[in-house]
Amino acid sequence: MDYAITTAGTTSVNALLSAVGADAAELKAVWLSYPTATFVTAAHFGDDLEVAEGTATLRTYTAENCMCDALYTVVGELRMATECTCTFGHEGGYQLSTILGDACNKKGKPSDIALIRDLAPVMQKQAICAEGQAIGRVALQALDLFADEIEPHFTKKQCPTSGCAAFQTYHVLVSKCTGCGKCLKACDDKAIMGKPKFVHVINQRACTQCGECLEACPEGAIVRAGAKKPKTPPKPIPVKRK
Repeated sequence: MDYAITTAGTTSVNALLSAVGADAAELKAVWLSYPTATFVTAAHFGDDLEVAEGTATLRTYTAENCMCDALYTVVGELRMATECTCTFGHEGGYQLSTILGDACNKKGKPSDIALIRDLAPVMQKQAICAEGQAIGRVALQALDLFADEIEPHFTKKQCPTSGCAAFQTYHVLVSKCTGCGKCLKACDDKAIMGKPKFVHVINQRACTQCGECLEACPEGAIVRAGAKKPKTPPKPIPVKRK
């Protein structure tokens, strides 16, 4: 969630969160927008922090938020904030944004992690624009702080938090499905198999994760899952629910 804040000099994340009425206990990290441009993890919410004076955005992250996706968003925002066309700021930012976008869409490669670590320090030192320098610095910071969430996107094509839409899958729960067929009608991709009074089954290869079936099901039988998937039959079976 984003909060508009006014900052000046030395403060702490706890003080900023208190000012906007946010509960620090529910958060794992925050982002302070440019020009401060930094991530802060929950373990350091009480530490003194030097922030740039003026109006800024305080963005909060819970356990459900993916920090690879968070970094991708932040890099995109920093790129849009500058009109500089210097090689390291403009082109470097584009490369990092592309790499992170691929990772959030199941296209990341293990070698991309090393590429980020090679490119980011050069951007931090060589970019003419301050935003380009910030992109390099923040990319390295995020890799260090959130390695356990970011690296699996590249090395295992997994999103540990299930926060990235591309990694989410939809499933029909046997215990709740009544075979009403409403999800069948809602799926434009014809990715759901089933007939009246039979538990419906979603074809994961055909599913585009649009979420229409989730909205259409009146029984709450369709769920969204991340790394941990519910057990479902390979094909429709008679409804067990009475």
